[in-house]
Amino acid sequence: IYLRLSKEDGDVAAGSRQESNSISNQKSLVQDYLESQKDIEVVSVRIDDGYSGVDFNRPEFQAMMKDIRDRKVDCVIVKDLSRFGRNYIEVGRYIEKIFPILGVRFIAINDNYDSINENNSEIVTAFKNLVNDSYIRDLSVKIRSNLEAKRKKGEFTGSFAAYGYRKSETNKGQLVVDEFAAGVIRDIFNMKLGGMSPGAIADKLNDSHILSPMEYKTSMGENFRTSFKTNKKAKWAAGTVLRILGNELYTGVLVQGKRGTPNHKIKRMEVKDKKDWIRADNTHEAIIDKFYYDTIQRIMERETRRPPSGKGIYLLGGLIYCGNCGKPMIHKICKGRKKHKDDIPNEYVYYVCKTNKEVKGCSGHRISEKVLFDTVFKELKYHIRTVLDVEDVLGKIDKVQLNEIQVKKLNAHILCKQEELMKAAELKSGIYEDFKDGILDREEYQSLKTEFNNRIEEAKEAISLYNDEKRKLADNKNPKYEWMEYFKKYKELKELTREAAVIFIDRILIYEGNRIKIRYTFGDQLKDILECLTADTRKEAM
Repeated sequence: IYLRLSKEDGDVAAGSRQESNSISNQKSLVQDYLESQKDIEVVSVRIDDGYSGVDFNRPEFQAMMKDIRDRKVDCVIVKDLSRFGRNYIEVGRYIEKIFPILGVRFIAINDNYDSINENNSEIVTAFKNLVNDSYIRDLSVKIRSNLEAKRKKGEFTGSFAAYGYRKSETNKGQLVVDEFAAGVIRDIFNMKLGGMSPGAIADKLNDSHILSPMEYKTSMGENFRTSFKTNKKAKWAAGTVLRILGNELYTGVLVQGKRGTPNHKIKRMEVKDKKDWIRADNTHEAIIDKFYYDTIQRIMERETRRPPSGKGIYLLGGLIYCGNCGKPMIHKICKGRKKHKDDIPNEYVYYVCKTNKEVKGCSGHRISEKVLFDTVFKELKYHIRTVLDVEDVLGKIDKVQLNEIQVKKLNAHILCKQEELMKAAELKSGIYEDFKDGILDREEYQSLKTEFNNRIEEAKEAISLYNDEKRKLADNKNPKYEWMEYFKKYKELKELTREAAVIFIDRILIYEGNRIKIRYTFGDQLKDILECLTADTRKEAM
């Protein structure tokens, strides 16, 4: 006897159609049928409770098939074909091929089907299986639609909350902070800001006897499983740290629907295109500040080389670029000769243009690490002091007047970007005409089209950001410049640190003659405010 009930079928209130699908009712119906079938002896009752009819990889079904192959069973009885399965192709394969080959009699009671009865209509069987397949397809669509609706509303639909969070006890669709794990998450991000590599962070966590995400959840009583576990006891690994550092969830953003099955018949999970992911902002409390998160994403894209120890990143790694060609500068060490065998050789550490080093395509200018570090430290301290001085000034002036000046500047920026947008659209239209006239070949056309599309998208994005800034100014007549808060922690910076460098510096450009130009992460904001303050001063003087 084989009985099955899926989660979707449920075991609902009496009187509804699904009630007859309950395990108890299935068993009762089969036993009533067997009272009139004296030639059939019950060997076993196999029950798959909570398993979908689409997938035949069910534990009790597979156990039944093993009994059949071991010649312990030669007859299978089900309430109806839908209890056997809802994938009509697979059901048909079992009924018409597998069972006959294995000499198994198959009975579906409510469908009046018995394989030893020659009057069975194959057409009726195929039709019933088609109906069952249609049912599961419709059910799949409903489930997917329901999940999508929940995700768009910002409800968490996963089985387990990510490390650092747990499901609310009163609302399973809401994530709440797990304070202990959240503390570990903050430590991981701080260690990364400080220049540690993912591998070094994992080693430190293991040395500190911090349970890995899987072991922690297990210790908290969760029946958690992951495909990333490779050992009996899961430890922290570089890959685990990287996944945490790249997870936007920790900024309060919920991104779901990243993976899914193509349809109800194929159970293989596939990664979806990013455009199909469902994103909802501010759905739960953030553990990591968005600016710090973005800083780490920016710097991880650039980090390529580590010191020989492998435990960290070069102090200014991912920040130093050639001012002429724009390519990264390479860290090099030149060791001097030893005067005596036991002497420690002198080292000259410097940076040289990658293009010049590899293909001689740029000037051979270089800069010593000491000169670079000393200059950057001096300039960074001055930049931090300037920002904090400006903040003091902002606290003493008329914010309304300053707002008006900022709005005018934003309008000017928007106008400039709109002109860029129109120009790019015009050029894009022109290259199509050139392609039609044979002036450009297909490859040239596609390349230029991509370039102009990128320009158009960049202009649109910039316009959107400027409009957002205008809305913020309109909503808040006495604005706080929140980005200035990041500088207060580094007011008394005593030495150049990896953390301060990656937070405040976007890139360092090196030119010939040891000339250095630093682009700061908040450089544009500071420039705008200084211009507004200057304009405000001129207005008062008039």
